[in-house]
Amino acid sequence: MNRIIVSLFPKALQELKSISYMKIAAIAVVTALIANLFSMAAQRGIKGRELKDEPKPGLSQTTGQIPARSGEVLVGSTATKKMYINTDTLNIRIVDTATGVQWNSIYDDGKISEFDKSPLVVRFLGRDSQLYEWTAYKYCVSSGRYVINKINNGVQIVLDFMETDSFRLNEYMPQKISIRRFQEAFLDKLDQKSASGEISEEKIHMYRNVLELIYAKDEENGCYYNKFSGTPSASVSSLLIELTKDVGYSREALIKDNEEFGITVNIAEPAKFKIIMEAFLDENDLVIRIPTYEIINENDFYSIQNIVVYPGFGLASSDQVDEGYILVPDGAGALFKLNTFDGRYPEYTRPVYNNTYYDKLYEMPEYPEDLHMPVFGMMYQKGSGTMQGFMGIIEEGAETAYINVRLGTKDTESNGTPYNKVYASFDSMQYSRVKVFGPYSSNDARYLSTTGMIDMDFTIRYKLFEKDATYFNMAMEYREYLISKNNIHVSYEDKPKLFLEIIAALTIEDRILGVPYDKLISMTTYRELRDILEDMEGISKVIAYNGAYNGGINHSLLRKAELVDENGSAGDLDLLAEYIAENGDELFFAADITRVYKKGNGFNRKKHALYGFNRKPVEIMDYNPATGRFSRNSSSYYIISPKYLDSIVDGFLKTTKDNIGTYLKEMGNTYYANYNPREIINPVLSNRIVRENISRMSESRAVAIDNPNADKISYADYAVNVSRECSDFGTMYCSIPFRQLVMNGLTEYTTLDVNMSSDRSRYYILQAFELGSYPKFTLCAKNVDVLQNTEFSYYFSIQYDALRDTIFNVYKEYRDGFDKIKSREIVSHNILQKNVFETRYANGSMVIVNYNKYPVTVKGLNIEALGYHIESGN
Repeated sequence: MNRIIVSLFPKALQELKSISYMKIAAIAVVTALIANLFSMAAQRGIKGRELKDEPKPGLSQTTGQIPARSGEVLVGSTATKKMYINTDTLNIRIVDTATGVQWNSIYDDGKISEFDKSPLVVRFLGRDSQLYEWTAYKYCVSSGRYVINKINNGVQIVLDFMETDSFRLNEYMPQKISIRRFQEAFLDKLDQKSASGEISEEKIHMYRNVLELIYAKDEENGCYYNKFSGTPSASVSSLLIELTKDVGYSREALIKDNEEFGITVNIAEPAKFKIIMEAFLDENDLVIRIPTYEIINENDFYSIQNIVVYPGFGLASSDQVDEGYILVPDGAGALFKLNTFDGRYPEYTRPVYNNTYYDKLYEMPEYPEDLHMPVFGMMYQKGSGTMQGFMGIIEEGAETAYINVRLGTKDTESNGTPYNKVYASFDSMQYSRVKVFGPYSSNDARYLSTTGMIDMDFTIRYKLFEKDATYFNMAMEYREYLISKNNIHVSYEDKPKLFLEIIAALTIEDRILGVPYDKLISMTTYRELRDILEDMEGISKVIAYNGAYNGGINHSLLRKAELVDENGSAGDLDLLAEYIAENGDELFFAADITRVYKKGNGFNRKKHALYGFNRKPVEIMDYNPATGRFSRNSSSYYIISPKYLDSIVDGFLKTTKDNIGTYLKEMGNTYYANYNPREIINPVLSNRIVRENISRMSESRAVAIDNPNADKISYADYAVNVSRECSDFGTMYCSIPFRQLVMNGLTEYTTLDVNMSSDRSRYYILQAFELGSYPKFTLCAKNVDVLQNTEFSYYFSIQYDALRDTIFNVYKEYRDGFDKIKSREIVSHNILQKNVFETRYANGSMVIVNYNKYPVTVKGLNIEALGYHIESGN
């Protein structure tokens, strides 16, 4: 019997094991199914909005036609301005009726280039991935291919761009040509033309150099071949095309020479476009409008990619102007001094709102500051007269716009020109040449990815200054424009404050028995924050608590916002909020609503993430400063597609408290679009979706926005981390606080972090006195040693105990200075010397600040390095 039992035991045990394995497997399958069901249910909860473009205004009503070549015609007038159009050149001339001051859209001294004589310059892209450029002067104006229609207080100009001569190099020069024919068709002909004097020696030299640059000799196959894999630069192509005409190299010869090597010459259909531009007076402003949806393209092989608008508007020539500046919104703002051309920095072209971000995603940014305001301007003095000038506001289409500066010089032998100019251009189609094998591949094979044409009404409003054209007056003019457009209530805070960003929950790597795992910790709990605030009693504070939701700073999707347990209990938070309210301070919780660092809450990157030009969900990491590439050691995140943003914000608002403000870390300054070819959401529509959602949040709670673009300012109670610097481009004269001057009274704004900068704390105190900015600190309660060797190691100097004395010293000096100033309403701002500025406030107080690291003497005052002087008003 025992033997039978013993013999049966192994079999039974095996069956039991089999049953156990089956149970485990079944449990695993069921668990996976349940998790998948929950995930699918969560995904279904993320609703996509119906994507609709706004109704298009269309073209203005025309009231007749103005004949071409009929001289200058008056086409518009207001109480102070008259507008004329030259029907021969399409120059728009505005005259101030009181002073006689004039502004011209086209400057022509007989020597200026066709680029500057053009109302528009068009760049278009072929399916062959080549980019071409046409000027309206060459392709429309000089040949009379335009129509001028009358509209209310202005004109509608129809520009009919049509190719006369081909501009494609392969339709002029052979890909391969026998050695004999190369000598005969080009080299011998150049010798003959040189001997006869028909072509200058300088031109002959240029032709020989360009032939040597483009063609390589292949002795083995008895030919010369074009060694360029793509198309050479436009200047090289133009020179070669000119060469064929000068030596009489015909298309028949081209076809025959190519056929000898089995190469077929493809002659493309010509490009042909019709672009409609409207120009009219609106009160005292000149408005230029180009509706891209009205562009007619008669050859779909090409697409208009970029349009330059009146590059010569308000141009100042160095032979007429000695003093003046060009204004650009680089960082806080910057001035270029006129007539300071430097061949090392021949041109400045920057995208507004960092709109080339996704094209250049995998490269570390070249410039430290972006352009957050769609404005530009010029101011200059002619003779002994007053400063006159203009400011351009990109009213519509800033999402794809660029600001361009070209400086002039009095010494034209330095390869410069006499012409100082600043103008706007815009992309009517965005594109990228994407690397086939990945952004960091050594293989340079690429394909073309585009948005297709973007429907918009690109509009520039020119504010015209017949006198007192200063950067301060331009800032005030733009400020008034924003107030009127967005119905902003103006107010000024009457007490000094500190802005404190508090680092709370975050994830670090820890180890158990040498095995790494992610550990969620709180650097500042609710109780610890209250201890800090109690210690700072008597100081007015704005607190932004960063790391409150969904796993802390690097959080999961915020469709459902859940408080992090590590920060403390709900009761602790209630006590903290009560204490802050009782003391008259303000509390915000930080939220990166468009970003997703962790899985969960229904996020599916293939469905919900924004796609880049490479047709994949965009995954973003920190850059490695040593390589300029993404660092695989940092956390990565995805950006929510604009289609799903409404749904995410709905969930966020439902699961967060209205009595705690929201600090938007990225939503006010991140460039937004979706390049998924199955559903492209262009940046104009995407930005509208972002504005709508920020507006919804601002209606129910206080909102602070990190480093906001100009079109988000009206929603912000606080603009956080506003730099006082510019990118310091090679020919810039100095940075100016144009951005802060515009925001003065529209929102409250802070400096960058006092304690996370190489600059001394005095640098930020100067900004508080000069501009009314609030000094900002980033702080935590716990020892920061725990963050060493983590991706958060940059928080090396944020521990409150170590910074306490600095904070109190900064606040004391700031409070004492503010007690003398007693106002935040700025009524004038000007440069006294380089990096020395004077601010005057509404109550008569005056402040002079010296940002130089050496003392200066100004207005009879000796001001120390990084020093200031305050005179109290009434």
